[in-house]
Amino acid sequence: MSEYHPTTEESAENLRQYNALVQSIRKNLNPGSNTVLIVDDELAIRRKVARDVKTFDPSIVIHEAVNGKEALEKLAMIRKNYLRNPLFIVLDLNMPIMDGWTVIEKLREEYEAQNKPAGIPIIVLSSTSGEKTYAVFLKKSIHDGKSGYTPLVSVAKETCADKRRYDSAGNEGLLSWLEYFVKHS
Repeated sequence: MSEYHPTTEESAENLRQYNALVQSIRKNLNPGSNTVLIVDDELAIRRKVARDVKTFDPSIVIHEAVNGKEALEKLAMIRKNYLRNPLFIVLDLNMPIMDGWTVIEKLREEYEAQNKPAGIPIIVLSSTSGEKTYAVFLKKSIHDGKSGYTPLVSVAKETCADKRRYDSAGNEGLLSWLEYFVKHS
């Protein structure tokens, strides 16, 4: 029986796969490689959500953005520096410069272009109705899967006037979803 000798191309490919596997193992063993992106124009809300995330896993690295444009820039930086997506994104809808609606649309377009069935989990945290009229008879909604983004859950802020259509409401609802995504991502 003759001995197998890989070709130069096979050896290079095997080495590349081995190095990718080792890098993946190192990243997954490094607790500092798990990140969460919190996007809200209110500093107090970003800080509160960051504290809440840390109660479930103190090793998670928190990244913050004050608007959608900055969120997409931070997401690119996370992907470059950590070689992975954040575990999830907590996203406000109404912000200056670029709103959360636009972020959701851009991320949906991204995962659909890659033929993926889902994107980065998003927890929408909003004090509005969760709907936006953008043409005379056209309305965007984060309720009942109408955003077109998967997976997305909606949490009504304490100040939200009508919380009935949200997946959950208030601090208790937010804590439940944070815990779920920290433990299952």
